[in-house]
Amino acid sequence: MAATDETDRLVALSDGVFAIAITLLVLDIPLPEAGGGGSAELLGSFVREQGIDVFAYVLSFLVIGLYWVLHRNTFVHIRRHDRRLLWLNLLFLLAVSFLPYPTSVLTAFPNEFGVIFYAASQTVAGATLVAVWVYASRQELFAEGIRSHAVRVRVARFAVSPLVFVISIPIGLFDPRLGILCWLALLPLNGYLQSRFVWNDD
Repeated sequence: MAATDETDRLVALSDGVFAIAITLLVLDIPLPEAGGGGSAELLGSFVREQGIDVFAYVLSFLVIGLYWVLHRNTFVHIRRHDRRLLWLNLLFLLAVSFLPYPTSVLTAFPNEFGVIFYAASQTVAGATLVAVWVYASRQELFAEGIRSHAVRVRVARFAVSPLVFVISIPIGLFDPRLGILCWLALLPLNGYLQSRFVWNDD
């Protein structure tokens, strides 16, 4: 088992990956070309046509931000880690660092393939974070004092993200727009669980 100092290094690495992934998202939004003299009318038209780019950026930013919050809430309680938790966390970071790519695919191809590819990528990221929490709880890597009820409730909250995205896959296969609308339920559901279940781990 690795001690707290080593766990802090793991968290620092994770924070760096989150920061880079979020930064890469905005780099995919194209700048307007200088053709036509760069008139206000042309620039306004160009920006309006970027609706899907901005939507995908905001959505991915918020989801990755949500993952960061949940990841932070996990490692607040973890006081030591073993080799398997280390690799599970790296697998989660792999999934998070990959998310700018399906975001780019979605903006370029907002059709059945783009929606399903994006949802599948988000499902993998969310599921690996659930695996991190479940493994840490089963191996008793948490600090003393966290109650089993809080562990179970957090599993439910962590599972909301992959569940929403996996449900959207068959829906997006028949109607991409409806599949995208499913994703909008993610943040309200997390907010509901946050307000409905108050963690008291002391």
